[in-house]
Amino acid sequence: MSLPSAESVDESANAFAEGPAFPWLVKGLSCLLVLSLLAAAWRLAMDTPWSTWPGPTWVFILAAMGLIGYCQYWILFSRTRIDNLALCQTWMWRKRIALADITQAKFIYLPYLAWLIAPRLVLRVRGHGVVVFHAAQPSVMQAFARLSLGYAQPVTRDPLAPDASPAVGPAATNP
Repeated sequence: MSLPSAESVDESANAFAEGPAFPWLVKGLSCLLVLSLLAAAWRLAMDTPWSTWPGPTWVFILAAMGLIGYCQYWILFSRTRIDNLALCQTWMWRKRIALADITQAKFIYLPYLAWLIAPRLVLRVRGHGVVVFHAAQPSVMQAFARLSLGYAQPVTRDPLAPDASPAVGPAATNP
């Protein structure tokens, strides 16, 4: 899959894009890893009498299985969205960063390894440090590329506000 250059994308294309956060092969590999881990745990459990395991061991095993299952769920169902106001990604906790708060953006995309290494946007955000957003949908990756190249300008006011049309871009900050 090749990513079109930022110049070939219409300016209105970055208005809204949404899609899965991880490519299907990353999801498949994570499922394979979790299933392999469960198979190894099952073989170990069959070789060891369960009645000899103390209570804290059971608590630890169940907590670890719960955490692995929870992470697996979010790898499979996490979604990333970008619009004129913010970037959002569902995950264990919902990430939402206003475009106006972004101070630096770096899009990491390896064209021939996107099936293995999920494309991501690394942001330096005012008040939040560094935040990472993943993407698998080409329209989201195009919006990420435009944002990292400085083509996407944040809306500085709510477009649904009752007064005049919203001010856009750097000129909006200068009275």
